[in-house]
Amino acid sequence: MDLICGINPVLEALNAESRHFDRLLIAKGVRNRRIDEAITKAGRKGIALRFESRETLDRMAGSIPHQGLIAVVSAKPVMALEALLDRIHEPGLLVVLDGVEDPRNLGAIVRTSEAAGADGVVLPERHSAGLSETVSRASAGGLEHVSVARIGNVAQALETLKARGYWVVGFDAAGTERWDTVDYKRSVALVLGGEGRGIRRLVRERCDHLASIPLFGHVASLNVSVAAAVALYEVVRQRGSVPSHVRPIPSRASAVRHVVGPRDGDDERDPGQVHPVPAGSEWEAEDGSEEPLRVLGDHDEAAWAVPTVVKTVGHLRHGGSGHVAHTGASGTRQGRGRRRRHGRPPGPRPGGPRPDAPPAQAQAPRSDGAGQPPAPAEGAPPGGGQPGQPASPGSPGHRRRRRRRRR
Repeated sequence: MDLICGINPVLEALNAESRHFDRLLIAKGVRNRRIDEAITKAGRKGIALRFESRETLDRMAGSIPHQGLIAVVSAKPVMALEALLDRIHEPGLLVVLDGVEDPRNLGAIVRTSEAAGADGVVLPERHSAGLSETVSRASAGGLEHVSVARIGNVAQALETLKARGYWVVGFDAAGTERWDTVDYKRSVALVLGGEGRGIRRLVRERCDHLASIPLFGHVASLNVSVAAAVALYEVVRQRGSVPSHVRPIPSRASAVRHVVGPRDGDDERDPGQVHPVPAGSEWEAEDGSEEPLRVLGDHDEAAWAVPTVVKTVGHLRHGGSGHVAHTGASGTRQGRGRRRRHGRPPGPRPGGPRPDAPPAQAQAPRSDGAGQPPAPAEGAPPGGGQPGQPASPGSPGHRRRRRRRRR
């Protein structure tokens, strides 16, 4: 009997139904969603459940992490090479391992082979790791879904494959071909050597292609599981599809975007088009054609660059002491309030408008009959009196002197 340690390998073995389950061991006090899922599936299949202490599971698993779940199962079923070839649909894809003795490397290769859609893995009876619980753990449950064939001699097995129409591609550091220049669209068998020594001489001589993966760093070689992943997905890339009934490659969406515009009969106008310039407008050129848009230079001045005065701002009162400028209009709320504070009744000022009032607020001067206002005499004071005469009581100068005396 073999052991399957870990939650994910046990679940995959339960789903694949490729082994006979003797019992399922669960650590006491360890419960989560995935362990409950394994218990439910084992109960439906009639598999015996046993709850043991964690020390018991640690002793059974040894150095393999079990996550609180161990399945006692039958050995992984293997088949003959001829039986495996009869089950494969064209074009076939096989992985032949020559002397891979590390169970973790074997488990990683099995996992990648299942993910890439390979039809099976061929292992020699000697100089190869067995299908142990370490391999099952390293494959993350992929061992339950991959067909495994056992052979006696790798060189003779390659001759059998070539007789069935397979092209044998060996991966070796001394290969003379790039790994991506080989045609993998045919039925191919990928041969990978063991750790350290690589492919043996007799096996190398029976390969149709010897490919190598270039190395650009200081490391002299790749791990055999990494080399297997590179080779398998190069096959996937060249074929564009995988003969897998589990998850076939979806069709790739077109990268070209088709933009559909308005048809000939559509009345809708394109807002991006320039609207025609009406005839007789200022933007029409002298020859009657529309004036094209012109890019201004650094020293050119646009037509809207001239400032426009919207409203005349009055002078600041009290010599620019920071007060807000007023227009002096008699009808505004600010004007009425200021007159009340100075003791004057609301209404029009006696003696005419203020001399510092803006032109828009001053009274219109009388006309001399010819349509033009009379020009003031040279040297006349702003209040309208004669030069050298004292200011009248109602004049602005008289009011300013009174305000200064109050202060």
